[in-house]
Amino acid sequence: MKRRGLLAAVAASASVAVAGCAGQDGSYEFDAEPARVPESAYADSEYNGQEPESFSIDREFNVTGVNARVTATTWIARYVNPTTQSALFVASTPNASVAGQSVNPLVRVEGADLIRQLLNQVTQQGVGGGNADIQTDDIESRGEQTRTILGKETTVSKFETTVSADVEGSNGQSGSVEDIPVFLYLATVQHQAADADSEDVIALVGLHPVQVDQSEQLLAMMEAVEH
Repeated sequence: MKRRGLLAAVAASASVAVAGCAGQDGSYEFDAEPARVPESAYADSEYNGQEPESFSIDREFNVTGVNARVTATTWIARYVNPTTQSALFVASTPNASVAGQSVNPLVRVEGADLIRQLLNQVTQQGVGGGNADIQTDDIESRGEQTRTILGKETTVSKFETTVSADVEGSNGQSGSVEDIPVFLYLATVQHQAADADSEDVIALVGLHPVQVDQSEQLLAMMEAVEH
């Protein structure tokens, strides 16, 4: 049974960060450098990787009392194990500020609040196919550990929550499941790519069903991220 709704929703949730260089018309444009997991880090597993894909987000942002339009280019790469329905999503978004104020929500929140903010965007923007419901009010901490990501000692937080999703069985029949327990792993790290002028925020979100332990594989892939 494939929980496609779950993976689609979390993929989208990991790709909705906002960031905010000013144009002559008062607009601001920021571009992140893509981050990815090298194939060598998952070649011996059942994970399938995709090249990072870019998208732009336009939002209004108040700069010293004046509304300005901020355009951010963010990248996301997806690595999915269709057998275990586990996944890792790697998002790279500009770590920018305007008038001394960060325009990136990834910098302003952390932990369960960050997961809630990311996942709430799924509902707000109607992404993920509308076929998964992640219980963001019931995210519970399950500890943390330190891993080295992009050369920095980084805290990886573990959470537990439940999802409800439309599913499709191997026989082609569809249905729905409710309250699937899953573990989520969250890490954020600020990093400046070799040819970049400024830092990006790299957000990594891993997940697997509680009954299928994929934690070490996901954490190893997090440590292998390149930017």
